Amino acid sequence: GFGSVADAYGAGWRRYLDRLPRPRSLTTPALRAQYETSLLVLAASEDKTYRGASIASPSMPWAWGQLTVERDRPSGPYHLVWSRDLYQVSTAQLAAGDRAAALRNLDFLLFRQQKRDGSFPQNSTVEGRERWTELQLDQVGFPLVLAWQLGAADPRRWARLKRAADFLARTGPRTGQERWENQSGWSPATIAAEVAGLVCAADLARRNGDPASAARYERIADGWAAGVERWTATRTGPWSVEPYYLRITKRRDPDRATHYDVGDSGSDRTDQRAEVDPSFLELVRLGLRRHDHPVVLNTLGVVDAKLRVQTPNGPFWHRFTSDGYGEERDGSPWDVNEPNTFRTLGRLWPIFAGERGEYELLAGRPAASYLAAMAATANDGGMIAEQVWDGRPPTGRGGRRAGEGTQSATPLAWSHAQFVRLAWSLDAGRPVETPAIVARRYAG
Repeated sequence: GFGSVADAYGAGWRRYLDRLPRPRSLTTPALRAQYETSLLVLAASEDKTYRGASIASPSMPWAWGQLTVERDRPSGPYHLVWSRDLYQVSTAQLAAGDRAAALRNLDFLLFRQQKRDGSFPQNSTVEGRERWTELQLDQVGFPLVLAWQLGAADPRRWARLKRAADFLARTGPRTGQERWENQSGWSPATIAAEVAGLVCAADLARRNGDPASAARYERIADGWAAGVERWTATRTGPWSVEPYYLRITKRRDPDRATHYDVGDSGSDRTDQRAEVDPSFLELVRLGLRRHDHPVVLNTLGVVDAKLRVQTPNGPFWHRFTSDGYGEERDGSPWDVNEPNTFRTLGRLWPIFAGERGEYELLAGRPAASYLAAMAATANDGGMIAEQVWDGRPPTGRGGRRAGEGTQSATPLAWSHAQFVRLAWSLDAGRPVETPAIVARRYAG
């Protein structure tokens, strides 16, 4: 009968939760319930045939669900495996005590998804077949960091990891696409992942008796780490007379008025000096810069002035200044539109509240409010969306309240992973993601 089957099914999930510890930061029943839901979202997102293949979301928002794009391949990008998203999920599961899941994820990347040249595809099916074909170098650096965090230094895995490190060393730091998929150049967030990946790879190389590779990785990483401000921090931008990090630069020229097509119906003549992005905090979380580095502090002020919005559920941030990846002003779904039409508006992302909380811990300030803010965005089923309404239309119409989920991907595994990881970071008093070997080298 249905009742006995349902009870057995539920008991299986409960056994999974019961064998994992709970962080002390879950001070209310609502936070404890959201934490459990988030863990279950991460576990449920893993394919049960191709283990370790955890998709970005089970949902299909906007044009992806309406099949107005990629009609010939209806299971679109959210149903695919992204190395970047899988890293976020893995670090959360590792922090939560599920090392086996994180190790399965790493092995999927190394033994099913990795390409012959050592890189990882932009995304793949759960079988490991490449789908989109752009090169995103943070997605090559993150598996190296994850392997170091897991202590996965055995010769079999190292053979694959070395391919990735060699590819990164000869290809970076310029990336074909940065964190948000549609711009090439020099990105502070991507460079942070590249440098952290190479430093972690150097330690793994020494454990495998390859000091020459280790020295080469560290030499390259040091050069890239030293170049971040020179390549990506502008002194001539419109938002501050002091240097601040940009989302990306096209030719390592942050002080020049270089223009590019920002995408998603935005301007095709965007001045790179006007585009800022909270993702620069990867430099701090991954250990390349101290929390009180002067350019970090100045960029925080710029980012808060340009991208932060206070909602009834707490503060959240836009991805970057001219983001257009979100609904239209009348609530119509995002779709591909021509440049300069400005039809779509990118909304606020809950993950940035979690990332800011991790930064605040490094700065020695309270951060529990950011965990509560993320939890408050969840819908009645406990699902945390990719984006929340930001006060601009159609916020306020038809029950659309600021700080609550839009029609974006819901749930987004990354959002739930960030919630879990911040909960454990609050317990630790520091970001549990930060690779100590990188922080010791650059941040002291």
